[in-house]
Amino acid sequence: MFYRARIAIFAQIPRAKLDSMMFDDLGKYLIIAFVLFFGVMAWRAWQVKQASPQWPSVQGEMVSARAFTHTENGPDRGASSHEWYTEVRYRYTVSGTTYTGDRLRAFGRHHFDQQQAEAEIAPFPVGKPVTVYYDPAKPSASVLIPG
Repeated sequence: MFYRARIAIFAQIPRAKLDSMMFDDLGKYLIIAFVLFFGVMAWRAWQVKQASPQWPSVQGEMVSARAFTHTENGPDRGASSHEWYTEVRYRYTVSGTTYTGDRLRAFGRHHFDQQQAEAEIAPFPVGKPVTVYYDPAKPSASVLIPG
């Protein structure tokens, strides 16, 4: 009965207005999905930040570490930038399974200059042992700097 009533209501609305209503609703749903997605991502990073100081640790090996500007990969390649980022890769083994991690900390940081970015990764030279903190419930989740 509800279905028939709903069809009757839509039958009375002109087609152009119905299309406009559907387009407006689509925009609302996309915005809601966008906010939910980034909300879940931020919530998960906050959980890692809170839990990682209590995670067990293992020795791993630093595979790569670099400081770079956002424009190194974009269309403005070579342009000066005020945003510097760090990228790390490290390898570690938990219970006989080897994992590769790429998180320095729970929340990534933006640096204002190259020196700040390089200072953050300086304690992690490539090829050297590093202490890796991993989630015991999901060993593939790890950080080098807990908290």
